Amino acid sequence: MFLCPLYRIASRLIGFRFVKENTPITMETNNLYKTPSNTATRDCNKLATRFGEYINERKYCSHLCAETIRGYIAVFNLFLKVMPEVSGIEFLTPEMLVEFFRRIETRERIVGRNTIKTGVKTSTIKTQWSKLNTFFSWLETKGHIRENPLKDIRPPHPRYDDPRSLTDSEIHKMYSAITLHSSNSLMLRRDTMMLSLLLYCGLRKGEFVSLHVRNIDIEKREITIRSETSKSKNIRVLKLHPTLILHLRDYFKERNFRGLKTECLIVANREDKGLTTEGLKHWVKTLSIKSGVKFHLHRFRHTFACKLAEADVHPFKIQKMMGHTSLTMTLKYVRSMRTESMEDDIRKIVI
Repeated sequence: MFLCPLYRIASRLIGFRFVKENTPITMETNNLYKTPSNTATRDCNKLATRFGEYINERKYCSHLCAETIRGYIAVFNLFLKVMPEVSGIEFLTPEMLVEFFRRIETRERIVGRNTIKTGVKTSTIKTQWSKLNTFFSWLETKGHIRENPLKDIRPPHPRYDDPRSLTDSEIHKMYSAITLHSSNSLMLRRDTMMLSLLLYCGLRKGEFVSLHVRNIDIEKREITIRSETSKSKNIRVLKLHPTLILHLRDYFKERNFRGLKTECLIVANREDKGLTTEGLKHWVKTLSIKSGVKFHLHRFRHTFACKLAEADVHPFKIQKMMGHTSLTMTLKYVRSMRTESMEDDIRKIVI
């Protein structure tokens, strides 16, 4: 069986490590496979080359952030892995795309500690559809394909019924877990500051982990999110909440006492250097276990938006503080407001 070596070609073009050729994939439709040929190899090169051109344009012309670029590459990588018989641009047909989403929905995969799962969230399918659709639209615009194969395939409309913002009880559990389980005074003050920074500033992961000490101005009560770390590529300045200022002062005092010199705001556990993305992932996992609160980092951003909305802050102000380029995106965050917190609003009804 011929597996198109697109992942190796594309990795050289865009500097991304694709899946290995010997990754086991179970397929149910054998009649779609092609035998190896020089033509197929050339077609593989062509599709990978186009994707490399697309990524370069999005990166250097559209100036999309690294996290967004990684998302496009990850979806393209998944497409190649699940659909190895797509050995060239001419194989990008509506039937192939339907087959891709069918396999995504029905394939078995191992998650966590050897747990076998099938199916994916509707929101995940929507994300994959959106990223592939953008690439295929680009191919159509450039004249590489006659028509976008996703043109007549409608994406799902996810329902976000799960509470994305944190409750006050969950927040208190996190603070308590940090107080009870911190290994030393530096970790106590650092983790408390980290939690407050996420809650009172609503930062994205990339913005959060990339903060420098110089981005904090205690005297002016300001924090600066640098444009190169922001998804919107715009610099923004937020005022600091009094509670956050208190926790920042305690943290800086402990840092100075220990003689830490790193320019990164969030110091690593055991070294005088900044906390890495992997270190942050470990921090989230550890705090989740110790507090008993299941969460991901982006829930703090939803909480920030909802708390502002509950305080009747104007949506345009929330948009600015969140660093969104459109109000539509901001409104997606406040959808997780709980109706239980709207008692005072109900009381305003006069009949």
